[in-house]
Parts: sequence; C-alpha cells; structure tokens
Amino acid sequence: MNGEYITIADACRMLDISRPTFDSYRRKHLLKDFTIKGRVYFRIVDIIEKLYVGKPLSEPDLRFTAADSFCVEDVEVVPDVFDIRRVCVVDPFGAICLLCCLMGRIMAGRHIYLLVNRGTASFELKKMNFFHELTRVRSEFVHYDEAVFDGVYCDQAEIIIPLHVIGYRGAEKGILDDIYGKLRKQGFSEELCASLGWTLGELADNTATHAGGVPCYFMLSSSTDLGPCKFLALTIGDIGDGIPATLRSSSEYRDLSRSKAFVSAFKSDVSSWGSAHKRGRGLNDLLSIAKGNGAWVRAESNGQGLFFDFRNSSESISARKTGTREHGSRFSMVLIDSEFEYVSRKAVDSVLNDYLEQL
Repeated sequence: MNGEYITIADACRMLDISRPTFDSYRRKHLLKDFTIKGRVYFRIVDIIEKLYVGKPLSEPDLRFTAADSFCVEDVEVVPDVFDIRRVCVVDPFGAICLLCCLMGRIMAGRHIYLLVNRGTASFELKKMNFFHELTRVRSEFVHYDEAVFDGVYCDQAEIIIPLHVIGYRGAEKGILDDIYGKLRKQGFSEELCASLGWTLGELADNTATHAGGVPCYFMLSSSTDLGPCKFLALTIGDIGDGIPATLRSSSEYRDLSRSKAFVSAFKSDVSSWGSAHKRGRGLNDLLSIAKGNGAWVRAESNGQGLFFDFRNSSESISARKTGTREHGSRFSMVLIDSEFEYVSRKAVDSVLNDYLEQL
C-alpha cells in the first residue's frame, strides 16, 4: 500500500458510521472501489471530498500550545489523515510538533492528508510558513485544499523568523544578524538579544548532537500577552534520534531509565560524550538563562516531556504529555524583555537533582 487508499473499516471509523450506511453512501456517491490482493479499498481523497468534509463540525476545542497538554495525533481521524479544523489555537510549539509528526510520515514515504478551513488554527499555521516548509521537499506526499487560503491576508506582525529549516551545525549563525536587526527595530533590549543568540546556538548545537544528522526546524515570535513586558518565544524541533536514546548510548549512562536520562541531560556534567570530555553544559546554560530571566521552558524527546517553570521566583519541574509521539526533540523557551540575573550551573544542577530524587 502507498498511503493513497483506505479500507472499508477505516472509512467507517473515519465517518463514524456503520457498514450498511457506508454501503448506502457508496452507491449514492458512486464511489469507485479498488481490489488489491483480494481486499477492497477506496481512495482516501474520494472519501474525504465526497463524504467526510461535508460532515457537521463540532466547535474546535483542541489547543496545541506550549502551555497546554496536547498530542497532535489527537486530530488523526484515520492513519495519515489529520483534521486541523478541530484545533482552535496553535502556537509555534504546536506547529513544530505537528510538522515533526508529519515529516516523519513523509520521510517514510507515506501520503498525508490535512483537512483545513478558514478557521483560526489553519490561518495561524499558514502565516507561520508551516505549509511551505511541509511541502518544500516532497510535496507529492502532502494533500490539502490550498484554495482555502485564497484571498486571505494573514497578519504576521508577531513573527520575527517564520518556520524554516536549520540544516547543519552552525547554520543558525547566518540568521542572527537578521534577528538582531529585527529585534532592535521592535525595541527589544541588547541584553535580551545577547541571551537569545546564546540560547539559539545552544539549542541548535544540542539538536545537531542528538538528531543523528537530520535537520531541525526553528521559529522565533514575539508577543505582549504576558502583560506590560514584551517576550520572545524561541521554538526548535527535529525528528532525530532523541536525547534519551543518544545519552543512553554512552556506557556511562546506559542504565538510566528514559525519564532519568532526559532530566539528567540538563545537568552541567552530563553528555553522551562521557564526563571526561567536559561537554553537556548547553542545556544547563539554557535553564540558567531561563531561571535568571524568570521565564519557562517546555522540552520533549522520545516520549518524555518536561516543563521548567521559573516564573515568580519558582523552581518547578513537572512532567508533561508530549506534543507528538514522533521521535526526536522539541523545545520552546520564553524570554521576557527584562533584566537577567546570573544563575550558576551549580544552582541549576541542584534543582535538577531534587527532581531526579523524586523519580
């Protein structure tokens, strides 16, 4: 099978109807069937266009944001068919989780189908450059109704760098001057620009280390939704090997559970290279910046999800449902345009050790 066809059972499940009802629709809409190795199939696109799209829609209620618990596969109505119309809100973290999920399918040679409409979530994805990045390499595997977006203007004022790919280690350095210029034009402080540059470099380097050679996706946006202060949301993700798997490939850490391996990767003396190489400080420095800024970080990798909350002088770490079941790593970090306090690596290690003792 090449992902272009659907079984009768899957069609019934997608439409939430019985087999006799499906047989009635089949005759009414003159659906052509295909017999492959003795089984009857229908083209997915025929089922979508003739039967599914016309179904009454309930009010969208799913929130794909870094602040919410979600899984993008929740809108997968049958294998490889995703109903984006069910999403009411999506932010860059949700967009990158969805992009990573879909790219995993495409790289495996599977066709994917997206159901979009003139709702907020579809337009948010459009203005983030989501559909362009999704179709940039293997567009023949991506199916959605592009006409939905005809004649619609999408305000991109809060998007500083739309979704795009970072293809190799160090590639992020080429866009930093452009980022700094845009931030200064919007009135962000020099201190925030410096912290952002360091953070992006560390996350990109971490992605290169744990992604196994696959590219990562990056986006930078701004907002004033937190009150009087402006803030930046830096989001990055990949579909590589993932942090727990890479760390446990080292003999020094192979006995750690996946959850402990993920948390331990943020410590200042832990690296898949082994402690003798004195690496592994990048993710620790990421938390140091977040803690010194009173911000927060959401991170996930290979089924493990964490939320580091340093707002209001807290030091909270909590487990989170991952935004996608696809392997690889995703990060979303908020930086508030305010003063940054210095936080030592030792202080961050202490917070991590306290959490590890609870696992």
